[in-house]
Amino acid sequence: MKPFALAVALLFAANLGKYREWAESPQGYFMTKAERAEWSKVTTEADAARFVDRFLSRRGPRFAADVAAAAKDADDHLTVAGKKGSQTLRGKIVILLGRPASVTIAPWAGDKSATMATHIYAGHPHPQPVMNLPPSAEPASETRKLYSTDYKLAYPKRTIVVAVNPITGDDRILDARAARELNELLEAAAKASRAAR
Repeated sequence: MKPFALAVALLFAANLGKYREWAESPQGYFMTKAERAEWSKVTTEADAARFVDRFLSRRGPRFAADVAAAAKDADDHLTVAGKKGSQTLRGKIVILLGRPASVTIAPWAGDKSATMATHIYAGHPHPQPVMNLPPSAEPASETRKLYSTDYKLAYPKRTIVVAVNPITGDDRILDARAARELNELLEAAAKASRAAR
């Protein structure tokens, strides 16, 4: 982002007061593309308050409590390197799509130091060892070296693999096609949240 554009963006964000970071909060994850476009035009704290009130009312009386519980669950199970799970892509997935059947945490298979994976959510409050991983080839890129741990979120129709940097807690989908498919899935979940009142 260019310096001028960044300054303008910060100026507008500052006018949102307590809602300045709401769009990137667990509740904000549920905004549809259309709602994000509408949010991008909000410039005052009063307008932001009206937007959030309408947003919450469209999703029913249990929405805020359900999202708070899902965010706590993400924080409890998906926090890495002090970065709260609810503030990561893997947390966003779990908050939007619901609790996965299981989460397998394993060093990337190309990491020669890989010896054990852990498994959470299958009725266990704490990670459980599940397998040994055989050593294989070196990581193919610097990105893969940084994002050296895979979180495999298992849902009934698919498993979503999120690569995590174990030092910073940052995460991402490394495969471009999988990232596009995930964005479509998350958009569908956001739209469904409006209809689930």
